Amino acid sequence: MAPTPETLQLRLDAALAERDQYRRECESFRNDLEHLHNELELRDSALAATTAHFLVADMRRQGWPIVYVNRAIAADHGYEPRELLGKSAVFLNPPELNAEALKELNQGMRQGNTVRTQVLSQRKDGSTFWAGITLSPIRDGEGHITHYLGIGTDITARLKEQERARELQARLTAEMQERERIAIELRVAQKLESVGRLAAGIAHEINTPIQYIGDSVLFLQSAFDELEKARAEADLEFLSSEIPKAFERTLEGVQRVAGIVRAMKEFAHPGQIEQSAADLNHAIETTLIVARNEYKYTAQVETHLGALPDVICNVGELNQVLLNLIVNAAHAIRESGKDASTGRIGITTERARDQVLIRVSDNGCGIPKENIDKIFDPFFTTKEVGRGTGQGLAIARSIVIDKHCGRIEVQSERGVGTSFILSLPIGGCGSIRAAA
Repeated sequence: MAPTPETLQLRLDAALAERDQYRRECESFRNDLEHLHNELELRDSALAATTAHFLVADMRRQGWPIVYVNRAIAADHGYEPRELLGKSAVFLNPPELNAEALKELNQGMRQGNTVRTQVLSQRKDGSTFWAGITLSPIRDGEGHITHYLGIGTDITARLKEQERARELQARLTAEMQERERIAIELRVAQKLESVGRLAAGIAHEINTPIQYIGDSVLFLQSAFDELEKARAEADLEFLSSEIPKAFERTLEGVQRVAGIVRAMKEFAHPGQIEQSAADLNHAIETTLIVARNEYKYTAQVETHLGALPDVICNVGELNQVLLNLIVNAAHAIRESGKDASTGRIGITTERARDQVLIRVSDNGCGIPKENIDKIFDPFFTTKEVGRGTGQGLAIARSIVIDKHCGRIEVQSERGVGTSFILSLPIGGCGSIRAAA
């Protein structure tokens, strides 16, 4: 039975409706495809615009061929992007130039890891540059690795800058070591100069008690001979009176010589690098003995040494500082026209919390205001040729501040006198760093 017009119309309407539905679905699909295409173009444009290198290799095919490169990696290697498609992933990094790096990369990629390294890349013209690269796995829905994404950049300039920085650091280190060597040599030279300058005075200091000893020994020898020759005729009363005095003079002379020699030995002992606990009051007394001939005809020394704990320091270096300050004080007093009856050098010590303060003062000529800021400069001196090298206070400042983390201050008034104040941490530099 033939379908009625109504039936045909219904079938036609249904077919038209289904067509319209397909059209709508196709339009939606076309829009989705266009949107996806635009997004891909945007991403491709972004990757093409960046200066970083992007590369994708297909891990499912033999040789891991390149399936995508951005414009930057192709341009930096001297190629067009299409020239690199299908090439092996190691095409841009020849194995003969990157044996160790490629071994590390292959091992990491086979294990499915993200790997980072530096490789020597080769351009189309044969020239090379260093690239830093990171390779990351791309997995499918089941977790299988299908591709590897390589991201890199030209790091040649950065490596050269790092190399220049290392060379500069090496030069700076060498220069610092050289400066330290020169500083050590200067300190040693000045110490030798000081010892040499004091030698004549020390010889004079030793000569007087040696004369006591010699005269007393000669007297005792003569007295013994007299006793042997004629005991009955000997002047026993005179000998009984003078022999004990001769012994006293001999013992006093021996003690003075021993004291001077002991002080000189402590002062001139070879410097040690390590710091250790030391009695600074004893160091001051030792330095005064050694330097006595420098000031005994110029000034009286007054000491007020307070109770101090042992201080972590290099006592040999501080002896050098104290000697410089005492000798400078004696010279300043001499220049002011004073003598031993009017010249005064004062040395005081005290504890101030975690510091020890040492003050060396004189009533000499004082320092002009225009020179106050220069006295610690290397080679600055106002003394005549042959009296000073300009290194004493510069080295003293270096020892106190750089070596002992302390402070050195100066107070001076022209025509009145000068005071140097040393402040030293009791616990040494270690205590300062720990507190910081």
